[in-house]
Amino acid sequence: MHETATGTTVTATSDDGADVSADAAAIDAPDGAGPRPPRRSSRALRHVLRHVVLPLAVTVVLAIVVARGLEMVHVRTEAYMEPEERWATLSSQLFVLGTLVVWPFVALLLAVTGSMWATALLGLAAAAVIAVGDHQKMAQRGEPLYPSDLEYLAHPGLLLETAGVRPVVAAGAVLAVLAVVAAIAVLSWRARRGRTRVERAFRWGSRAAFAVAGVAGLVVVMGFHEEGNPLREAYDDIPVTWAQWNQVQNYAQNGFVAGALYNMRGEAMERPEGYSAERMAELAATYEQAALEVNATRQAGALDDVNVVVILGETFTDPTRLSGVEVDEDPIPFTRDLMGTTPSGTMLSSGFGGGTANVEFEVLTGMSIANFEPQMHAPYPMLVPHHDDFPSVTDRLGPDHTTLAVHPYAPSFYRRDVVYPVLGFERQTFWDTIGHRDKVGNDTHISDEATYREVLDELEETEDPLLVNVVTMQNHSPYGGNFTDPIGATGDFGPGEAEGIGQYLRGLRHSDDAMAQLLEELEAMDERTIVLFYGDHLPAMWPGSVQSANTEQTLHETPWFVWANFETAPVDTPPVVAPYLLMNQLLAAADAPLTPYDALLEELSGEIAADEAGIMLDAQGRPTSEADLSPRGRELLEDYRLVQYDLSVGERHSLEAMTTVP
Repeated sequence: MHETATGTTVTATSDDGADVSADAAAIDAPDGAGPRPPRRSSRALRHVLRHVVLPLAVTVVLAIVVARGLEMVHVRTEAYMEPEERWATLSSQLFVLGTLVVWPFVALLLAVTGSMWATALLGLAAAAVIAVGDHQKMAQRGEPLYPSDLEYLAHPGLLLETAGVRPVVAAGAVLAVLAVVAAIAVLSWRARRGRTRVERAFRWGSRAAFAVAGVAGLVVVMGFHEEGNPLREAYDDIPVTWAQWNQVQNYAQNGFVAGALYNMRGEAMERPEGYSAERMAELAATYEQAALEVNATRQAGALDDVNVVVILGETFTDPTRLSGVEVDEDPIPFTRDLMGTTPSGTMLSSGFGGGTANVEFEVLTGMSIANFEPQMHAPYPMLVPHHDDFPSVTDRLGPDHTTLAVHPYAPSFYRRDVVYPVLGFERQTFWDTIGHRDKVGNDTHISDEATYREVLDELEETEDPLLVNVVTMQNHSPYGGNFTDPIGATGDFGPGEAEGIGQYLRGLRHSDDAMAQLLEELEAMDERTIVLFYGDHLPAMWPGSVQSANTEQTLHETPWFVWANFETAPVDTPPVVAPYLLMNQLLAAADAPLTPYDALLEELSGEIAADEAGIMLDAQGRPTSEADLSPRGRELLEDYRLVQYDLSVGERHSLEAMTTVP
């Protein structure tokens, strides 16, 4: 140790570089005569308390606050219980595990910022964004926030519009947070100049330790669905009952954090037992023979010179089928009359209040969401983009048709700008390229009439037969103030809810009128055209009184029909069908031949007409279960799952054989 003295003050420089100042009199004082210089052990203890124990305590408290805050906000969206009642049902063990899940993220924030104040501010701000997003998504779409929704942070404009948050408010909040973080950074930088080498070493060592612990925790969280994951085992030991096919219920009964964990991305589909190239060749041969038998009575090339228009009507439903509400005017009179004279019926949707892209996926691919793992809740953003191509209706009709997708909304919504080309659509039209942009009333979405006008223009301008997939947007939420003449509705709900229902009903009537106009113009065209139309799901805005007055099945039922400007063949349709069977209804109406894959779906519909949202129906529309199926039904379901696995995530041994008309 080297010492220098000035007056009565001695400054000592220790071997480790730390400066130690002490009163000279104190140093020279005999034992018991005065204060002693601080010992190295006490300084080390203070550093440990300040740079290890205190940050650890702060991160734990912050993790508790964030986890509890997310749960408290989510229970406010509870559809089945009062929020206080639901809050009381959540176990303390779930909260403990929820805190453990949140902590690694907080630890990483501290490791990056080096400031407990900045960590607290950014952590609470992130939690607020997640909580608001979850609350708004539940309110507007009836489904919770999923981890996969984070990708929409790359599209803030779309995210804010969907959440109903004004951009100026969001920008102000972001600037305020950034300003406070900047102020904290400046203060931290100034304080750094007064720190000793030992103190700096403790600080950086602490940050490194938090970084390592945070990364390790993050690895465990991200691997939640991997076999032997300790976090998953901890949840299963509680035990937790996962609601596989109802994520609203899953989040409600297990909490937001557990629900989000359960929806972390994992394997898209479990490998079926017996999957092999040889087994797929056997199945291809079996259903090729089945297709040949059906095709013997069908017209070869029936769709070769026919325009095929597949239309998803956003939130298009028949509200008169619901109990608990009376409407003053039929919102869909044209569609109702049309369904009495065309192949038509009821579709069992996989979603309620949301999930449009899932229904669209099923219609275009013939694949059931129910066959995927529960975590594969959105194949459009989570599965399809990871392939260069993906089997769809374009494989069957593409060689003879020009293919086009029309969606008058943002290209990035469910990553459709990436998905459509992978599905085989040669061209795409979104809200930034569509030629017709008219709207109805004060609705912010491009109208159905404008969307259909775009389709008519394409049909007139395209020389080859056109296969066009259309997804409308007019009846997407929000509904408030869209029209000056809402349709009256009465029931066990308040005036505000009645107003929202009336607005939605009037939007349906505008869609119904637009459909009448579209079909009138198609009827007058020289080109042969066939249309498949279906609604995707019910809106989430129906009050709890209406939802509780109806069965879960009714809340997932929407209308569909097939129309053509030429004579169609009779279709024997089950009372309720799944979306993945709708293209078969179009093929039957057109008297068109089947591929082996179509033949598999046709035979499957004779045993299982729908399997959506945890509801399985037989060919007569009666509820059933896998255990109650006939041996033939179980065999067909096994074959279907093998083929879907092969085409979606497997080796695609059967792709060419299953998707080609024999």
